[in-house]
Amino acid sequence: MSFHYGYLQGTFGLPYGGYCVRPPQLGDITLSAENEHLRMFCVLGRFSQVAEWLEDNNFMVLNQCTDSGTFTHDLVVEVYSRASFLERLLVGQDEIEVQLVIRISRTWDGRKDENSQFKPMLKALVPSGITLPEIRDVLRRVEPGVVLDTTRDKGLFNAALSRVTTRCSAMSSNPDEHFDQGGHGCLLSPSPRRGGLRLPAYEVSAELPPEYSSDTTPHGDMPG
Repeated sequence: MSFHYGYLQGTFGLPYGGYCVRPPQLGDITLSAENEHLRMFCVLGRFSQVAEWLEDNNFMVLNQCTDSGTFTHDLVVEVYSRASFLERLLVGQDEIEVQLVIRISRTWDGRKDENSQFKPMLKALVPSGITLPEIRDVLRRVEPGVVLDTTRDKGLFNAALSRVTTRCSAMSSNPDEHFDQGGHGCLLSPSPRRGGLRLPAYEVSAELPPEYSSDTTPHGDMPG
């Protein structure tokens, strides 16, 4: 398997397989639930090659999801391999051929499903705004067969939120240059959680809201 990276196409609904469509220039990676061509990003090669590529490219991965159907504001990182457990022991994890997939999380991704036919070698939930080197660090912590949820890691979450907020500020100051492909402005920040509450993504608009009009009507009276 030669080394490739790009947006994942042609999977016919599967979370892996298909082929990579390489962007003309690598930069921050934006995934969009509304655009089927931008829902998943993948890297193909030996595990050591994929890990090195992640470390060498300090770009963000952003989720442009707007709570569409079963999509969430988080991301999923999965590593798939056709190598058997015995092959991994014989040649070592660094030498096996893998497919790293970064995609928009679905509502069921946090649950471990023993009956699923799609079983990645490694799987983690990560916040929108995470960088590729941070994804490499997350993969070091993932245990096979366990879904690692890093969206509740305060340090990682706050770092991702800070980057996304900075990006949103740049977009609001120069919307014509920075508006995303869907024209929605900044809908890319991770979703803060307070207990079981999921807050919507922040939205930055280029237009200010109308001013509030002064109301001198007494509280006890209704205007006629």
